[in-house]
Amino acid sequence: MNLELSEEQKLLCDTFAQLFAAESSAARVRAAESAGFDPKLWKQLAELGAIGMRVPTARGGGGAGLLDACLVAAEAGRRLVTGPLVEAIAAARALSECGGRAEEWLARLLDGSAVVTLWFGDPDAARRVPHGAVADAALALAGDDLVLLAPTPEQRGPRLASLGAGALAEWSGNLPQTVLASGPEAHRIFGAAREEWKLLMATALAGLAREALEIAARYASDRMQFGRPIGAFQGIAHPLAESAAEVEGARLTAWKAVWAIANRRPDAAALVSMAFAWASETAARAVARALHTHGGYGLSLDYDIQLYHSRAKAWPLAAGDPRSELLAIADRLWGSAARTTPLPDTGEVAVDFGFGAEADAFAAAARRFFEENLTDELRARSHFAWEGHDPGFQRTLARAGLLFPAWPREYGGQGRNRYEMAALGQVFHEVGWSRTAIGVTDMVGRTVMQFGSDELKGEVLPRIAAGEAICCLGYTEPESGSDVAAAKTRAARSGDGWVIDGQKMFTSGANLAQYVFLLTRTTTSARKHRGLTTFLVPLDTPGIEVQPVETISDERTNVTYYNSVRVPDRYRVGGADDGWSVMAYALELEHGAGYAYSQSKMLAGALEWAREPNAAGERAFDRPSVRERLARVAIHNEVANAMAARSLYTATAPDSAAGPMARVVSTNRFIEDAADLLDLCAPDSLAEGRRGGHAAGAAAVEFAYRLSTATTIYGGTTEIMKSIVAQASLGLPRSRS
Repeated sequence: MNLELSEEQKLLCDTFAQLFAAESSAARVRAAESAGFDPKLWKQLAELGAIGMRVPTARGGGGAGLLDACLVAAEAGRRLVTGPLVEAIAAARALSECGGRAEEWLARLLDGSAVVTLWFGDPDAARRVPHGAVADAALALAGDDLVLLAPTPEQRGPRLASLGAGALAEWSGNLPQTVLASGPEAHRIFGAAREEWKLLMATALAGLAREALEIAARYASDRMQFGRPIGAFQGIAHPLAESAAEVEGARLTAWKAVWAIANRRPDAAALVSMAFAWASETAARAVARALHTHGGYGLSLDYDIQLYHSRAKAWPLAAGDPRSELLAIADRLWGSAARTTPLPDTGEVAVDFGFGAEADAFAAAARRFFEENLTDELRARSHFAWEGHDPGFQRTLARAGLLFPAWPREYGGQGRNRYEMAALGQVFHEVGWSRTAIGVTDMVGRTVMQFGSDELKGEVLPRIAAGEAICCLGYTEPESGSDVAAAKTRAARSGDGWVIDGQKMFTSGANLAQYVFLLTRTTTSARKHRGLTTFLVPLDTPGIEVQPVETISDERTNVTYYNSVRVPDRYRVGGADDGWSVMAYALELEHGAGYAYSQSKMLAGALEWAREPNAAGERAFDRPSVRERLARVAIHNEVANAMAARSLYTATAPDSAAGPMARVVSTNRFIEDAADLLDLCAPDSLAEGRRGGHAAGAAAVEFAYRLSTATTIYGGTTEIMKSIVAQASLGLPRSRS
């Protein structure tokens, strides 16, 4: 996996960021609004080779890859470049694949003496052409011909006042047409140009939206109300944080689409449409939130945010309704279009969303293990959460090296890397075997490795590594919720040990585990985040009581009581009164990257239901409205996957916003989609999914609906995640005390 730009690509971004900051300032954008075009900037872009960057060097261009063009488009979006740059880049590439008259137009486009755009409509129908007031020609598909439309001055109507202050104009009459290619070749060239435009537009919208959010964040940090910056109020910070996460998802999904094309993946065409559809939706929402942050000032033409607001909605409409991509996605995922959609050549693509050959091999070995060892009896007892823990199979996993393979060899592991572990996690989800107990125990074990004494490590870690012990978490208390530092469970010194008294809520797995990782207060006079100490307490210690709490998502959690529980000092993890340092480490390990696996199972269930004929022999899947709704869920699942990849990748270069961003997008969309699919599959979805199992069809959707709400709470509530994103990604003031 590699989600890092090369040094050359970083330089490319910096170069165009500086150019656009100087030559496409807000003042320049305003000055160009009357024409919808900035001729001086256009000439500069031609001279720098931006317009022809995708044209092969042999044809006079820069020979750049598609991802490089996306990076330039993102910087153009940030500064609202006035003119059809995205369209021209795609058109230049298409012209370079044609001969004849195309060569003349290509030369004029590359030297900046002509403006050539793309026209996605029917050349023989009424024509309102985006950028038509300034374009000298447009590439279009007329039947089976790729044509160049070059209106005479009389055929080009005046610029129409339009959303986003573009150069919209009507072209009328019998337009001169030059046929550049015919038949399958015409469809290939124009189709690839259209798909390239979608990706360039998606990244331009992501850049535009990100800049709008940063403008709003700066305003919210400076604007004082009720004695505080308004960015400190969650009502302001959280919507901006949510959009920051969504926009990041748009950028990553576009990158993933480029990578998928380069690697000839079967989902490549669908990913292009997904990236475009998601960027179109989220950019408009982000900029609306950014404008709203400004209050009444956001409506004023004197404020720059309104420039972003109109363009975020206007730019993608050049190809018509972005919602039409939903049916395209459905056909590209589940129909024949994946094989027939022409895609652009990407050039060299260094980014990589794959786990690598070693990880793939490890996953294949794990699949073979499950095929040989996961019996029908075990499958029948499987459960997605703690109840899926089976002590005997836990030991079997340990002997096979599949329990904690990322642990160092000195502690019984294999030193596997994070990509191998991610691939293994996919296999667990594929076969339906729970990793809940494994994941929590892994986190506790790693924390013990980091902070535990040699005596504690020697006692506990071998048992865990052999599959003989699992751990649960004792953080939350009845009055503290996500504010774990407000713990009141008391640990007092007693000789060479401690006496613990108190109560914990939501101690999931305590009825199955051998140890509880317990947060206590050891100095009551210390400040809130001081005076805390963590212990790994054996759950068979006298004085511990576990009482069940059943949940709507078919999980059992627990209330645990600690009454004069005596614990030797060797079970202390970290220094006395230094528990927050230990907790910070553990919480960072716990912050997950979303619920893409659960979302994909929900979608698979809905697809199964939709494809199953009813009593009349009809399939819901054959209705366009059903395919649109399924495609929308597929978009959200892919965005969640792309963001989970980023969270995984940043493990080596920590980005405190990556995991929370993935969580915010994944859980929000999971709740939204589960409710929508529950409606879609009704009344079949009223029947409950098999308790804890991996139900099929509509029952899987019903179960996902009950599970989805819980995902906004696990590992820290979504509100906590949004606060982290607001601070770490947007630089907003702290929004919680």
